[in-house]
Amino acid sequence: MIDKQDFCLSENFHGTTMTPFKILIAEDDKVTQRLYQAALPEALCQHRIVGDGEEAIEVYKEWQPDIMLLDFSMPNCNGFQVLKMIRETLQDKNTVIIMVTSLSDKASIVACAKLGVQGYIVKPFVSKELAPKIVKIYRESKEPKK
Repeated sequence: MIDKQDFCLSENFHGTTMTPFKILIAEDDKVTQRLYQAALPEALCQHRIVGDGEEAIEVYKEWQPDIMLLDFSMPNCNGFQVLKMIRETLQDKNTVIIMVTSLSDKASIVACAKLGVQGYIVKPFVSKELAPKIVKIYRESKEPKK
């Protein structure tokens, strides 16, 4: 079970005030967008949903999310191009980026891993399992490397 504390950044605790995760979701499919809204309610985290890669980059620059969920196949600029832009052009290695896509071939996974993606969730996903997976990937990515 996920509660509000799981979706807060532990490094931002100030007394009893918690800062919830800011999650940017780049997904062009309206049905999947609704699944995200159900799986990640505003009571647990702040999130913004965009429908294409160009908009994802614009909102990313303006909003600076903690976590980004990227679909691979989107109009204007695909998820791989967005990932590459953030990691290479913008030199951001801190934002946790998770690919959420129906592409599960080894070449796609390896290409994303080489660019520093922290997680890869294959669609279709089970709504109630999404939040725990995101929290797990975030925490693992922030643990000191051994």
